[in-house]
Amino acid sequence: MKKVLGVLTLLLLLPAWGQAEMDQPPEEGPPSLVLPEGASIMPASLSGESLSPDGRFMAVERGQGEPAPAAGVYPAQVSPADMIQITDAQTGEVLWEGEGAYSQFIILWSPEGSFAALARTSRTRCSVTVIETENWTSWDFTLPDGSPIPEYTFLPDDEPWCVWREYEGCFDLTLGRGGDERSKMRYYCVVSSTNGGIEGYSWKEDREILSEDYDFDHDGTPEPVELITIFGENGVSAGGYTLRIWKEDGTPIWVQNTDLGHASWCSVFAFEQDGRDYLLRYNPTMYQGFATYSYTLFSLSEFGEEQAVREGSVNFDLNFGSPMHEGYDPKAIAAFLEEVHGLLENSELLLTTEGGVFRTGGSGADFRSDMDFWIDNLPYDGGKTLEENLRNLRDSLQKAAG
Repeated sequence: MKKVLGVLTLLLLLPAWGQAEMDQPPEEGPPSLVLPEGASIMPASLSGESLSPDGRFMAVERGQGEPAPAAGVYPAQVSPADMIQITDAQTGEVLWEGEGAYSQFIILWSPEGSFAALARTSRTRCSVTVIETENWTSWDFTLPDGSPIPEYTFLPDDEPWCVWREYEGCFDLTLGRGGDERSKMRYYCVVSSTNGGIEGYSWKEDREILSEDYDFDHDGTPEPVELITIFGENGVSAGGYTLRIWKEDGTPIWVQNTDLGHASWCSVFAFEQDGRDYLLRYNPTMYQGFATYSYTLFSLSEFGEEQAVREGSVNFDLNFGSPMHEGYDPKAIAAFLEEVHGLLENSELLLTTEGGVFRTGGSGADFRSDMDFWIDNLPYDGGKTLEENLRNLRDSLQKAAG
């Protein structure tokens, strides 16, 4: 009879904790989490990635504080962990610790393990703290205007709340669960270790699904292609763009970052051949007359690894007359450009920042940023081949150089 009363007490959420006796004691959880007698109180739990990627650090929860009434929010009363700790995985030495929470601890490590993003949720609030592992200091995320995460804004339950980028210290953060009442809020965040501490910044993101029709990993299921734009003050683009491909289950498998700065110019296209989809990344790079043009045509593995099926490159130098001149081969340049332009004929533009101008959409056949080196006082002759025009360009530049 006592056992039945204990079950009824749990279901009715009455505060008579510990009065019900169980025939058998509950099984013990991890060393940091031992359920109380009666198993009526639900301890907050840690999820995500407890162990850092390099295996050096371990995140654990310690202690159990006073329970808080569920108030219809949780399925039972919830007892917060007193604190969350990051320890040396080998020795157990405590390296960092912070306050506990009632509902969730979720920790996600950056690719190299230099930072850990920790989300903590209570009944009315959510907070995100980033911890750096050099000096063990932390940064509490704030909105771009410096304000905290609004009340009753929680982590999304239908997509990742934090996605670390390939550059250490950069991540995308999503808050809110969407729906008619409150839209999701998305931010691009950068953290860095500096002067014995940590600095953090956030910018608003806008995300747009460009397509849900491409199957770049050839598994028979199309993957959504998402474009992320980073905005600065007053809703003006900050010049940062990201192309991201997702698996059907919401896992990001491939990312290409670019911005309007010259060193980061990049162009990505969707290419189709024999009923199969591929990605074409094209980088026609030129610095002060010295050009390095390269492309890679590739598919993706199931894990998002690039699997090149075709690639090429060419170098040339327009600095005629300079003792540092490195060469200019019209035949090789023409062969490369004709090969790439042939690929672009069967492609769609996903993203380009060439020339410091962002563009998306349209046929790849319209992309001609790789011909911007052509000098204004020498018209391109459409009646001649590309190689012949490149020879004429060479002769003109040589003449001008004396």
